Amino acid sequence: MKKIFSLISVIILAFILVACGGGNKKGDLTIFLYQEQVVYNKDMPVFKTVNDQLGINLRGYLQRYDSDYRNRFTTGGFRSNLVIYDQDTIESYGFNGTYIDLTDLIDTHAPNIKSFFDANPEQKAWATASDGKIYGVPFYTDGSTAKAYFVRKDWVDTLRAANKLTNIPEDLNTLTVLDFENLLKAFKDNRQLLTTQANIYPFFDQDEDFWISELASLWHATGEFYVSSENEVEFGPIQPEFKTAVENIARWMELGLIDPNILDGSKNDDRQTYFARNVGGATRGWIGTTYSFNDDVYSDIMVDGFEVVAIAPPTRSDDTKLEPTIRKEIGKVGAIYSGTTEADQIKLIKWMDYYFSEAGQELLNFGILNETYTKDGENFTYTDKILNDNATATANLYKYGAQLQSPGIQNFAYEAAWLSPEAVAAMELYVDNGYLDYGYTKLIYPNIKLSRQEYADVNAARTQITNELNQQLYQWIVNKQASKGISQTDWDQFVNLMNQSGAQKIIDIYQQHINQ
Repeated sequence: MKKIFSLISVIILAFILVACGGGNKKGDLTIFLYQEQVVYNKDMPVFKTVNDQLGINLRGYLQRYDSDYRNRFTTGGFRSNLVIYDQDTIESYGFNGTYIDLTDLIDTHAPNIKSFFDANPEQKAWATASDGKIYGVPFYTDGSTAKAYFVRKDWVDTLRAANKLTNIPEDLNTLTVLDFENLLKAFKDNRQLLTTQANIYPFFDQDEDFWISELASLWHATGEFYVSSENEVEFGPIQPEFKTAVENIARWMELGLIDPNILDGSKNDDRQTYFARNVGGATRGWIGTTYSFNDDVYSDIMVDGFEVVAIAPPTRSDDTKLEPTIRKEIGKVGAIYSGTTEADQIKLIKWMDYYFSEAGQELLNFGILNETYTKDGENFTYTDKILNDNATATANLYKYGAQLQSPGIQNFAYEAAWLSPEAVAAMELYVDNGYLDYGYTKLIYPNIKLSRQEYADVNAARTQITNELNQQLYQWIVNKQASKGISQTDWDQFVNLMNQSGAQKIIDIYQQHINQ
């Protein structure tokens, strides 16, 4: 009986520790941080430097390869002492008391954050919830251009030499949507000239969340909520343009122009997989990292002559070109669990504050001086550990803990230091020619602040809408049901389903904020 009682006592004690934020008898604290298949590790040099300097024991809640981070968050990760997560989730939890208001801690113990907020009232407003409290300190991003269209230039050159692209303009920046489709067809129809593989993917996309909007933009559509030119909130999938877009995307799928696994939500980087296997022809991707596949660091796994090049968005039926992606103004935010002791709250706010100092910003952006980068005045140069270590520069920075979105200020110089001249030119092409869709950002957090009830209503509706939309898209596109057209009856039923699932409710909520 004594043994049983002791065992029960141990179990109860363990439960209490977990419920109170995950500390243990060593006095360490926990952090929940996941970003692009990378999790926080206390041995990452950036974090080790800060932890040692501040005398804080901060261990990761997630394991190294714990990719199911959303489930891990809801089943206990949200109770970590320090949580790095998206702002709307943090504020939703903050409203019910899960995370503390950081305002007083910032005023008293975070001089660098306070100075930044005082000098940047708009950025402070982004961090402030609708009830006037600050539940999370953001990672403030820098830059504007995000993604671009890319094609395999070596494939294009091969087909031109074989006289297989007579209907494709020499200047790939002038392609129309029809030209782009014909180029994808040429890749498929001339596979034997391009690769020894049995199958190729003329077009693929690594973005599991946004790819439908990216392709739909070729037909003036989007899968997102957006603000129209008349300042009206609309839901893209119930607009007539979306019907046209889905019909064309399904037609491309039936023609074998699109990766059939595009809706599977793979977390792997398909660029690396498909480029290395020499089966990917065109894609959409982040400009800097996609151009990295041309670098010598990948030469041993790519076919001889491999080259990918960015092109302007294909010209649409109204003679416009549009790029639907743009960088958000903030990334994830850092929040402190309410079960954390006051003494540990102070430790954690000081930990976040460090990254707003000059030394902390440099550490967060570039890593370890003389190990990952060197500095000459204001000029930063990366070492071979970042530029030539069998991965993209971003992936190598992640290994050190740099650019993982702990609260702080991003400096675009971190990216400029490893961008190729071609990548810089592509970014300038998209910005200088006005291809970027800035209007969409009106509905990207942190520009709209919802109340506690609005968060609950929007999140519930979004979950239902996403489930219903994905099921329908799978039938229409992957099963190719829409390749011959969507009947008006089926379309009307779909629109009604979206509205009944909550689209109209979200529109009404967002419109109130747009009108303010």
